[in-house]
Amino acid sequence: LSDWSSDVCSSDLYLDRSDGSDRNGPWAFQLALCLLGPLFFVSYLFTILAPLPLLYLHVGTPNPRKGRIWAGIAVLIGTVLSAAVHGWLWGSLSFFLFASLPALVLGELLIRRSGPERAILGAVIAVLASASASGLLIQRTKGIEIIPTIQKTTETLIRQSVDHLLSQPRNEASEATLEELKALKDRPGLLMEDLPGLSAALLLLLCSLPCIALIRWNPKGFLRRSAISRDFLRKWSSPDWLIWPALFCGAFLIFDAPYLTDIARNLLKPIVLIYFFHGMSILAFFLDSLRLRGPIRVIFYGTAVLFLTLMVVSFGFFDLWFSFRSRNRFGNREKED
Repeated sequence: LSDWSSDVCSSDLYLDRSDGSDRNGPWAFQLALCLLGPLFFVSYLFTILAPLPLLYLHVGTPNPRKGRIWAGIAVLIGTVLSAAVHGWLWGSLSFFLFASLPALVLGELLIRRSGPERAILGAVIAVLASASASGLLIQRTKGIEIIPTIQKTTETLIRQSVDHLLSQPRNEASEATLEELKALKDRPGLLMEDLPGLSAALLLLLCSLPCIALIRWNPKGFLRRSAISRDFLRKWSSPDWLIWPALFCGAFLIFDAPYLTDIARNLLKPIVLIYFFHGMSILAFFLDSLRLRGPIRVIFYGTAVLFLTLMVVSFGFFDLWFSFRSRNRFGNREKED
């Protein structure tokens, strides 16, 4: 555990000194983070991490008032920059919904010691409620049909993505895959049936990743201030009741039924993501028990995410029955201590 603690402490982005100065220059470093949020948001590649710089500004300092001020400044700067790139309506609204709001809700609930699960759930609910209210307001005031607009935009993005994939050298994809891509280009509505489940999984990922990153980094004693245990990531488990909706989804994917199969197919996507987090927690537990650090640990995580996703999800799913971590000698010794 001492190795793990030193690893976490060494990854703090900046630390308080006894003389009151910060080694990275407090206002310059925090102002840079204010610019990093909108940069992530408009980059597409790092959009899923857009709330992280804002959340760090919010809770990455022992002074809650100072954190809220810097978070507010970051929201204002991000709103202006996002509006300049994507327009005042869609740019500023999207930045608020998918960067500012998750960071603010997560930050407030975490510093109030509500716990990571409640913070993530609160952020997801806040984004869903705000997105629904914003859609109804735009539809009433601007006369824009939200659902058809989303459908048209999504179909355009699907066609552009398929065109990009089809433009790649033919030896990188099989003939069957090429035929499926061509069918998807002709009928992008096929993917629209899975859009609710994909959106739910992406929203859960958007609200979870910044929280996981903060727990791992532990900036300025964040874990102590938010009453989160240091071994939270390697001991976390999905709720036991999740097994019932998972079994429901599996049953109606095997036995086709009108409407129920569509519901099961969409519901399964966020459930699989939750079990993936559970499996990664088990992996983190064993990596800690073997005291693996640095590049070797990164290689294990990368392999699990890119090539062993199904196995990781399976470990999370079957942990309810097999309790993999309780069978580990390191875990049993820790309980005795």
